Amino acid sequence: MSDSALPHCQFHPSAAAGWFCPACKANLCPGCTVLELQESSNTELLSCGRCGGAAEVLKVHRSQAPFGKRLLGAWLYPLRPSGLFALVAVGAVVAFSRWVFQYAPLLPGLVALAAWLGSFWGSLFWIVRSTSMGAQHFTAPDFQSIHDDLVDPAIRGVVATALIWVPGALFLWHFDETHRPLPLFGLMVLVTLLYAPMALLFAATGESKLSLLNPIKVVGISVKLGRPYLMVVAWMVPLALVHALVMMVAAWVSSLPIPLMAPLVAEAISLFAPFVMARLIGLLLYAYGDRVGYGVDSEFYEPALPGVKPRGKKRAAKVPAPQQRETHRPELQRFTEIEPASAPAAQPAPRQRFIELEPEPAPVAAPEPLEARLVRAVEANALDEALALYRQLPERLPPLPAACHLAMGQKAATVGDYTLAVRALKQVAQHSPEDPLAPKSCVILARLYGERLGDAASAQKLYRHVVGRYPGTDAARFAQSRLPPA
Repeated sequence: MSDSALPHCQFHPSAAAGWFCPACKANLCPGCTVLELQESSNTELLSCGRCGGAAEVLKVHRSQAPFGKRLLGAWLYPLRPSGLFALVAVGAVVAFSRWVFQYAPLLPGLVALAAWLGSFWGSLFWIVRSTSMGAQHFTAPDFQSIHDDLVDPAIRGVVATALIWVPGALFLWHFDETHRPLPLFGLMVLVTLLYAPMALLFAATGESKLSLLNPIKVVGISVKLGRPYLMVVAWMVPLALVHALVMMVAAWVSSLPIPLMAPLVAEAISLFAPFVMARLIGLLLYAYGDRVGYGVDSEFYEPALPGVKPRGKKRAAKVPAPQQRETHRPELQRFTEIEPASAPAAQPAPRQRFIELEPEPAPVAAPEPLEARLVRAVEANALDEALALYRQLPERLPPLPAACHLAMGQKAATVGDYTLAVRALKQVAQHSPEDPLAPKSCVILARLYGERLGDAASAQKLYRHVVGRYPGTDAARFAQSRLPPA
């Protein structure tokens, strides 16, 4: 996040602020914030370097970061090692499925068609969902069943884009190559650019299949997203040009006389633009999803200065200067000054009666408990260090603040460790149900079950629990939107 998009320190206007003092009502930079260790509980406390009052971490909305810079980074997403691996893996499945579909009988051909379309759309939906939850790299999805991971994504992808490919097919069927009206063709391309991103967003986020065919609802959501959605649409123009160029390269590679490898590489190359488009849509949800009810509102606020630690020093208390004794003026001195008495002669040191022993070594301090180090790392927003410490905890977790379990659950989900994420989030739901963070933990746990683990039944059960246990909260409203209509 650029410094210009961040709030600035009240006492150092050129420095970005990462903390807030409720007593001073002032934003604080790292130099104005004090981080001190409380020895009694081995926890770190934040305080204002000006007034000494307790300070809080300043959080800003994700949309404060330049969205154009986020979108620019999406072009590199498929070129990272994990992205290249995904291109090759999905390309191999698509190439083999297409080959089987072309030469196999009807029933095996339909299975191959489902594998072809399901692997293509399923990978795009996965990129959208994982990006919307903060994943920086492609993580392999957990395969649950043929229906959930192949058939359903294929149906959702085809239905969501039906308003694009059906008019296109009718256009090609009705007009021959010499009589195709260019204005109508240009209008169809424009509608495709405007509608395709939102159709992919709808299909990836679990909307009902019937709503995928409702253009009014789709357009309404795009209007709520506003300018950021238009920025994504604008990126579709160069992406379409790059895709056309990439498809020419893929066609040339496919024509090479290299069995197996040529089709595989061609399919992998052709997936570059779809992967970038899915990443763009995921970034749109990551930064602005709260505008359309995707996620809990509090999820979209993050520390203004992640990873930065306060370096301010506590002000020393002012000690009053000693008062000088009143001196008599020489002209008023009534007595003659007396010569100072000589100092008494120093007495000889007493004879040592015993042999002096070596001083005892200072006691070695006991190592800091693992839980205290974990709490301090979470409070300092050093989440990578905190996650490494959390993994070292025993199966029966010791008592920890709900904020620690929640932070570790979110971090573990981001890096793809869903088992640990579920374990951490369950701690909040089971042992701290009255904590203000419990509703949010339940919603994130439900999203993990439904969107990443393919356990729709557990997700629905958790959503109903949130609606009934925490009515009126942001979490309950989001959970209600994820439940089917009664």
